Amino acid sequence: MRSPSYHSDRSRRRRAARREGAMMKFLLWCILLVLCWPLALVALVLYPLVWLLLLPFRVVGIAVGGALELVSAVIFLPVRLIRAI
Repeated sequence: MRSPSYHSDRSRRRRAARREGAMMKFLLWCILLVLCWPLALVALVLYPLVWLLLLPFRVVGIAVGGALELVSAVIFLPVRLIRAI
C-alpha cells in the first residue's frame, strides 16, 4: 500500500507542472503581443469563449472516466478480495 506522502507528493508535482504550463502560456502570449499585437488581443478575447465551448466535452470526459473506473473496480474486485486472503 502506498504511503500518504505519495499522494501529497504527486499532487505537489501536478501543481508545479500546472504553474509551469501557465507561465509558458503567458510567455508565449507576451511574445505574440510583441510580434503581432492585434492577434494577441484577439487570442485574449477568444480564449475564454473557446474554453466555455469546450466545457461540456470536459464534463462528459470526466463522467466517462468515472464510469470506466467504476467498471474496472467491479471487474477487479474479486481479484483484490482473493489477494487480501
